[in-house]
Amino acid sequence: MLINAFPQMFLLLDTMPMGVLVLAPDLTVLFWNSMLTEWTGVHREQIVGRPLTDLYPDLGAARFAGRVLPIFEGGPPVIFSPQLHPHLIPSVRADGKKRIQQTTVTPITINNASCALASIQDVTDLVLTARESRRLHQQATKELEQRKSIESALQESSEKLRSIVDTAVEAILVINTDQLVEEFNPAAEQIFGYLADEIIGKNVKMLMPEPYTSEHDSYVQRFLQTGQARIIGSDNGIEMTGLRKDGTIFPMRLGISKMHVGNKVLFTGILNDITEQKRLEQQLRNMAMKDGLTGINNRRSFDEALAREWRRMQRECAELSIIFIDIDFFKHYNDTYGHQEGDSCLKAVAAAIDRSVHRPGDLAARYGGEEFVVLLPATGINAAVELAERIRQTVEELSIPHTASGAAPHVTISLGVASIVPDHGGKPEMLLNCADQGLYAAKASGRNRVKIAKEALAA
Repeated sequence: MLINAFPQMFLLLDTMPMGVLVLAPDLTVLFWNSMLTEWTGVHREQIVGRPLTDLYPDLGAARFAGRVLPIFEGGPPVIFSPQLHPHLIPSVRADGKKRIQQTTVTPITINNASCALASIQDVTDLVLTARESRRLHQQATKELEQRKSIESALQESSEKLRSIVDTAVEAILVINTDQLVEEFNPAAEQIFGYLADEIIGKNVKMLMPEPYTSEHDSYVQRFLQTGQARIIGSDNGIEMTGLRKDGTIFPMRLGISKMHVGNKVLFTGILNDITEQKRLEQQLRNMAMKDGLTGINNRRSFDEALAREWRRMQRECAELSIIFIDIDFFKHYNDTYGHQEGDSCLKAVAAAIDRSVHRPGDLAARYGGEEFVVLLPATGINAAVELAERIRQTVEELSIPHTASGAAPHVTISLGVASIVPDHGGKPEMLLNCADQGLYAAKASGRNRVKIAKEALAA
C-alpha cells in the first residue's frame, strides 16, 4: 500500500480535515486518506490499488476523466466547482445533508512517476449560506467570496509536503503540546501579519484575544485526554476570533487535528479569515430590519428593540416611553392622489420622524401601513410628549397638500404617548395598548395633535 511506502510523505495529508486521494495515470487509487474513509465509509483497504471508477463509475465520464487525464501529461490543475460538480465523491453528513464539495486535482511526481493529487473540501455550509443569502437578497451573493481550494504540489522529499502547506489558501499552524508554534505557513503570515520567524517557537496564545487566551490551556488538555482526531468544532471547525500583529481582532473559522510524529504529539490547525462573510451576514441582517419602502426601521426591528429595552429598563428601574403615530386621513390621500403619491408621502413623513429622533438608544420605525412608532428608553412622559409635539410640527412643516383631509389642507399626523417603569409582572403590550389609546384620543378630538391616554401609565 502506497501510504506504507511513503509514511513521511502522507503523514500530514492523512490528518488534514479534508478529503485527499492520489491517482495513477490509469486512475488507480494510490492513496485514500482517513477523512475520505470517514465521509464515505469506504476503507483504504477497499479502494487502494483499484481504479477509482470501480466504486464510482460516473467518474469515468468525459466531463471527469477527460479533464483529469491530461494532468498526467503535463496539463494544468483542474477545479471541480461545487456549482457544477457538487458531489464528486458522494457522501452524507451527520445531519443527513448530502455533502457539497469543491475539488482541486493537481499534478505531482512520485518516484519519477506522474500522479495526480485530489484535495476535496466540504463547502456544504458555505453553499447553503449562499443560497439563503440569495433568498434574502439576490444581489448579496455577488459579495460572498467562495472559499478557494488548496493547490499544492506533492514532492518526493519533505519539500513536497512543505509546498502543500506553503501554497494553501487557508492558514496552517502546527503546535506542540507545550503550545509552541512549529509551523506557520505564508497564508498564516498574511492573515496574522507576522512573519514565520516571529512566531515559530513562540506560544500560540499570542495569536488569540481574551477569553480564548485564558481558556486555551484547558482546550489542549481536553484534546490530549480524549484522544479524538477532531476535538474542537465539527467537520468545518468552529468560529472564534484571532488577534493580528497590529492588535486588531478578526473572526475566523478553525479546525484542529492531532497527529503523531514518532513519540511526539502535534496539533494541526487550519483556519480561514471570515471577516467578509460576517460583514455580509450583518449587512443581510440590517436589510432584514429595514422597511422596504421608507428605509427606516421596520416592525421586526421595533419588536426586538421593545423586548430588549423593556428588560433593560426593568433592571435600571427607569421609564420607557412610546409614541404611536398615524397619518391623518391617509386613505383619502391615496384615493385623491393615487398610490404612487401615497408612497412618496409615506417616505417623506418617515424621514421627518426619523430625523427628529436623535439619541443613539431611541428608535423610529414603520409599524404598518400609515402607522409609525417611536421607542424612547430612559425617557419620562413629559420629555416624550415634547418630542411628539416636535415630530407633529416637523411633519406639518412639510406642507404636503392634502385637499381631502378633514384636519388641515396639508398632511398632518396624530400621536399617542405613553410611559411606564417596567416591572417584572408586566408585559410590553401594556405600554403599546396605552399608547394606542392615546392615539385614539388624538383622532377622536380632531386629529393633528398629541394626546396621552386617560389610563396613561406615567410613573
